[in-house]
Amino acid sequence: MKEFVLYTGCTAPVRLPAYEAAVKAVLDKMGIKLIDMKGANCCGAQYVESVNRHAFAAMSGRILALSEKYGHDILAICGACSGSLKWVKHELDEDWKLRDEVNALLADEGLEYTGKTQVKHLLQIFHEDIGYDAIKAAIVKPYSGIRLAAHYGCHVTRPYDIVRVDDPENPTIIDRLIEIAGGTPVDYTGKTRCCGGPMLAMDQSLAVKIGLDKIRNIRNEKADGIVTACVFCDIQLTQVQFGEGVGEKERIPVLTLPQFLGPALGISPAKLGISFNKISPSKILAGVMEV
Repeated sequence: MKEFVLYTGCTAPVRLPAYEAAVKAVLDKMGIKLIDMKGANCCGAQYVESVNRHAFAAMSGRILALSEKYGHDILAICGACSGSLKWVKHELDEDWKLRDEVNALLADEGLEYTGKTQVKHLLQIFHEDIGYDAIKAAIVKPYSGIRLAAHYGCHVTRPYDIVRVDDPENPTIIDRLIEIAGGTPVDYTGKTRCCGGPMLAMDQSLAVKIGLDKIRNIRNEKADGIVTACVFCDIQLTQVQFGEGVGEKERIPVLTLPQFLGPALGISPAKLGISFNKISPSKILAGVMEV
């Protein structure tokens, strides 16, 4: 059984706890053991990163150093966290002066970054550590007749030279998993574009416009739902559908990838947090479980 240290980040436990629950349920089903990281801090993604690069390096560096004490690689379920940790790991591995500065700060806690651990996003666990064949073999309740749009998120796949998750211009992992579980992956205009979430703190109206543009493009392809593997993207693509101009019947349900896979693997709704989704995915799940 493979083991990973789980880093949930700040947002998932507070605003999207169902994602964390679904990750644990699905990975346990697929033979992956997760160890909760104790005493972790914010990774500093985006906002600290844009203000003070050394503070950003110290924040993510501390998380990396904590994982070394566990002796296992990190699974980061948030796209922004995954990107931050991978970027800082790259910087610390390449810049020894920066590493010494960060380790001087970490020494007060008895921590040290040495570069032993790797960082993986959830998509990599499915693709690299479990594998498509094993997932296909574990499907017991395949979907049928459901059209789903994959949204990958910016920080999950970019920059490729650092994150190395999937092709940033033509990502396929979520689409492949949709297909394996019996659904039909749907292509749409702007598939690899941002959801607008990172703009919320600077320009809320622009952030909403970007999110709604993506929703409209997906709706134009008559998709039954959206599948994503990023905390911020899930929240953003859901909440923009509750503003002016979007009627209740027009809303498209957003599922995290493990919430989508779980029912096909025979996992109960309670373990996946389905009831916490703001837009009911009942149409999607009707054929594989009772919601």
